[in-house]
Amino acid sequence: MCGRLQRGWTGTHRVRERPERRTLHAQLDGIPVPCYVWHRAKGNFWLEHANRAAFDLTGERLAERIGRPVTEVFADRPEIADDLARVARTGETVERELQYHERRLAISFVPIGEDRILAHTEDVTALRENEERLRAVIATVEDGLLTVDLAGAVVDANPAACAILGIPREQLLDDPVWWESLQLRYADGSPLFLDDPDHPGARATRGEIVRDVAQRITRPDGETVEVSTNYTPLRSGPEGALKGVVIAIDDVTEARRLQAQVAHQALHDPLTGLPNRLLFQERLEQALRREHRGRVVVLLVGLDRFRAVNDTHGHAAGDAVLCEVAGRLRGVLEASHALARIGGDEFAVLAECEDERSSAELAQRLCGALLKPLETGSQITASVGIAVEEEGQRAADLLQSADAAMQRVKARGGNTFEIFDHAMEGRLRDRLKVEDGIRRAIAKDELRLVYQPIVELDPFRTVAVEALVRWQHPEEGLLGPARFLPVAEQDAQLISGIGRWVLHRACIEARRFPDDIRVSVNVAARELSDPDLEDRILGTLEATGTPPERIGLEITETTLMEGGDAGIDPLVRLADAGLYISLDDFGTGYSSLTRLATLPLNGIKLDRGFVARYTGERDRRIIEAAVSIGRAAELNVVAEGVETEDQLELLRAAGCGFVQGYLLGRPQPPEQMIAALGAAVAT
Repeated sequence: MCGRLQRGWTGTHRVRERPERRTLHAQLDGIPVPCYVWHRAKGNFWLEHANRAAFDLTGERLAERIGRPVTEVFADRPEIADDLARVARTGETVERELQYHERRLAISFVPIGEDRILAHTEDVTALRENEERLRAVIATVEDGLLTVDLAGAVVDANPAACAILGIPREQLLDDPVWWESLQLRYADGSPLFLDDPDHPGARATRGEIVRDVAQRITRPDGETVEVSTNYTPLRSGPEGALKGVVIAIDDVTEARRLQAQVAHQALHDPLTGLPNRLLFQERLEQALRREHRGRVVVLLVGLDRFRAVNDTHGHAAGDAVLCEVAGRLRGVLEASHALARIGGDEFAVLAECEDERSSAELAQRLCGALLKPLETGSQITASVGIAVEEEGQRAADLLQSADAAMQRVKARGGNTFEIFDHAMEGRLRDRLKVEDGIRRAIAKDELRLVYQPIVELDPFRTVAVEALVRWQHPEEGLLGPARFLPVAEQDAQLISGIGRWVLHRACIEARRFPDDIRVSVNVAARELSDPDLEDRILGTLEATGTPPERIGLEITETTLMEGGDAGIDPLVRLADAGLYISLDDFGTGYSSLTRLATLPLNGIKLDRGFVARYTGERDRRIIEAAVSIGRAAELNVVAEGVETEDQLELLRAAGCGFVQGYLLGRPQPPEQMIAALGAAVAT
């Protein structure tokens, strides 16, 4: 019988091909992927057969290699012979990739019987090209990406992951214990054990997606990095078999630092570094909730006449004073006491005391801390209000009580302390009632404006009207400013609300007055320190269509002194915009003469005390001197409180150009004031 010609073993000879072998070869010819059968004999591997797909891949030259040993077929690839030997030795499948011309081939060596190995080849060129493109894209991703197999070994890592972890890619791929070298732990410092079933990686290997895990690592260079990590199961194949885990790592070190900084700033005073009002109140509430404690005490420390420091030495010196005061107060407190800066010149202390006596001793220490002059040369004293906890009191109650006691100390001249009592509680209740009433009055439009004329003496005519606020109380009738403004001025938001209402209403009603009549409104001390004052005033003028020259602003001398230099710049810009600026109650401040020339003023209003106390020659000379100061500064001089003809003639003789008082006209509602102005024009 004839057999097939075989080449390459020991020469050319014929052998009879077994039927089962012919069947195998026929089956391989029907497979669409290149397949090769290798036969082991005489210590070498011989290419026994190649299917049609192999010829399609390689070409007809492949026929020349049939029957040749692997050392000739792959003379330049000794690793192929090693792979065949390994399969023959172990009986296990071996896989390898190699480059064949322009293609990338994946070869699997599979034992198929005694001394025979099947090598089937897959063209993975397109797959590898796609992987390279994907890897190039992933390399541009800012988040770190790791692919980890089910055993925890890193299969791939993008450059961002290597940078975050501080480990080269080659080391990540080769080092099976790379997690341990990073000292991986949770953000709170607790350790992350790899064998813990709750480990995010372990959960992901069970098919669970774990997101936003806050963790911390220590890189090989010693730097600690805060990271947020997502663990996603990696599946492949038509059945979605779990192959590993994709770990996305986001370096949030800087974000968390900024977050902590923002949180600190939100709860701390940026100047002194002390807790602010919000944090102090939180700690006070926590203290009140504790079961085993002493009596909670709040001490409110308000610096006396601190604004004068800003005015005399400037705001930088004022800031230095606040920092030094904070240090001195902290120096006399115990570690268990909490100190905070809760306002511009106000500090608060939270303590637990046995009784009122011990709280008074603590207040004495606080006052005593300021006895010596400060390093700036300033001498500061403090008013301390004490509120001792009573059953059922809330944090807000204690703060209000301490504030009421402190305000009472300030009213008595300061530089001492007082413990809140129930008489103060009544006054506090009345004050809160007035505050609530004012808020209601603003919301329900219960406020009213009345106008008092300002008269020029030569020629004798009304040139302006001063807008004065009243409260049309639903139960008590029309209330004068003394009933509610002192209370409102203790709350910056409340007095600002009144100021907004007054300016808006004055602008609207100013359009009803003759064009040559200016309407003046008063600016409170707390308003002058509002950084939005300038924009608010100019915005109101624009919204109501009121020309700036129709509106005047009256700022008391004391207000301007307390506001310091910071209040001057917006007044300069408002004056430049065309508003008339007047210094009210001139003569009550202590530094007006030295600063008069620097202020953006159009006029001054002599305090009514100049006129009211006129009794003789000495008072006349004082009035003349005050008028001459204003005229020397080229300012319009207005005298307030004129009630008699004698006072009017005195002012006329002194050269005062303008007067205001009951003699010239009482405050009237706008309708009556307009009618009076019309009657004056008619005569």
